[in-house]
Amino acid sequence: MKTILKRTNVLILPLILGALSLMNFTQTPQNANDPTSDAIINADNEILTVINVITPKEGQQEKIVALLQKGMSQTMRYQKGFISANIHKSLDSEHIIVYAQWKDAASLNAAVQLIETGKAPNMLEVFSNSTPDYHPYDVISVNLAHEKTK
Repeated sequence: MKTILKRTNVLILPLILGALSLMNFTQTPQNANDPTSDAIINADNEILTVINVITPKEGQQEKIVALLQKGMSQTMRYQKGFISANIHKSLDSEHIIVYAQWKDAASLNAAVQLIETGKAPNMLEVFSNSTPDYHPYDVISVNLAHEKTK
């Protein structure tokens, strides 16, 4: 899926992207024909993948992670077009990575509007206390481990 996101608000868009609950990519979709039924990485699904590297202000990593989880569980995961998000906390720095999946750019932009209107305050606080760096991606390939045959 070739999607170009318009960066209309550098602070708000990553806020939405970052506010996502923990999910497991190894889950089997409830409906294998519906790419939005579960979090799954698949090069054949036409979904918008956004990877956001969040750099919190010094000493704020735990606070930002908690705000992301709260914002996702209370607001973002209920938004139309939201598929999944995974929050990764760096073990050797203050960074946080959010791997998010949306049905399309329109769904993501609607969520941005939600934040801009103040209806996702946890997300707004996340990006007031951090520096986001986000980019949209297409999944090109997925390489899974398999047992070697002798």
